[in-house]
Amino acid sequence: MEKIYEIGELPLANNPVEQAIRPATLVRKNSLFATTIAGAKANAIWYSLIQTAIDVSKYLNYIFSLLEQRKEVDVEAYLPWNSEAKESCAVAN
Repeated sequence: MEKIYEIGELPLANNPVEQAIRPATLVRKNSLFATTIAGAKANAIWYSLIQTAIDVSKYLNYIFSLLEQRKEVDVEAYLPWNSEAKESCAVAN
């Protein structure tokens, strides 16, 4: 414990670590209330999508508009890290 005081660069709180694991903890807790394994998997997919999306509402609107327009399913075009999706769903500063 004394090293914390000797080395001034060490943070006194671990809030960034706790914030980083919070989404995984929420998924674990919310999965307890899924009535089926398929429901728990669907919840996990939904939460991971929300975590990777740039702006959730913009991203979902973008995806649904693409699904209406395209006849072929190109999975890469729908992923949040696609360059077109990034530009369309950027968070306003």
